[in-house]
Amino acid sequence: MIVGVTGASGFIGQNLVPELIKNGHRVRILVRSKNQKILWPEVEAYYGDFSNPSSLVDFVKDLEAVVHCAGVIKALRKEDFIMGNYNSTKNLVDAINIAKPKNFKRFIFLSSQSAQGPSKELIPRKVEQTPEPVSWYGKSKLMAENYIINSLQYPYTILRLSTVYGPHDRETLRFFQYVKWGLFPMPNGEKYLSIIYVKDVVKLILMLLEKKDVGINRIYFVANPEYTTLSSIIENIKSLSGKRRVLKITIPEWIFRPALKLSETIAKITKSPTIANSDKANELAEKYWIGDPTHLYEETGFKPNYSIIEGLYETLMWYKENRWL
Repeated sequence: MIVGVTGASGFIGQNLVPELIKNGHRVRILVRSKNQKILWPEVEAYYGDFSNPSSLVDFVKDLEAVVHCAGVIKALRKEDFIMGNYNSTKNLVDAINIAKPKNFKRFIFLSSQSAQGPSKELIPRKVEQTPEPVSWYGKSKLMAENYIINSLQYPYTILRLSTVYGPHDRETLRFFQYVKWGLFPMPNGEKYLSIIYVKDVVKLILMLLEKKDVGINRIYFVANPEYTTLSSIIENIKSLSGKRRVLKITIPEWIFRPALKLSETIAKITKSPTIANSDKANELAEKYWIGDPTHLYEETGFKPNYSIIEGLYETLMWYKENRWL
């Protein structure tokens, strides 16, 4: 199958592309600069700009599937989230509709749990519930979902990913760093989280590409069957790292909100987007980031290969082997 991948140089993309190649797919990646380093000699690199739909038509013209991994997780303004998550998706969808690739089977969109929002209590949120995103990151992802649903003229599958961790991930790297330092800040105290290992996300994507009648025009929440807690993650990393003691410090909202606002102000002055911003503060203030993956398991037959402890172990080993930790 000819599969187009956006965001190939990102965290999930770097895990996905080698597996697509290994499974016999012909892979085409979208790159924004001719100076961008291509990590895999086997792929076809097409140069395009998400702000220009016509530049995307050549990229999609004879594809059989697209896995849209590209997106923005940190920005200086809400408009940047909208541009990076909604506008880019809209223009890609429009390009597919214009190109009308005759053998196109599916558009797989990597959305986020942030699009559906947190739970109000210790009851996992279901995808059929009305979404209630609390951040512009989540709102922009939801806008992208709605455009796909209402405008794409081909089959789609939307994957609302829970917290994804694993090799190449710089965001959850800080969890391992905090444990190494023996000091773990916990904004607003304990958190209840749905998470999944990146290799299981890749497994799901490969399965959807192979099973062409599964998950058509559906939204799935993607996570391990059971949710976990931030304290449990800390204890698991501590145990795997051989660390004796980690001091957990609760950071109240009246402290972390001004701190992230200051970080955001500095980012705007230096024009360097950061994930430590007011938008992220809205998500950190929530306690229950748990969702219900039941529909995914029942309708697709998907089962994660990795338990949380197994995924954390592989991640730790990768960080050490690559001198990230």
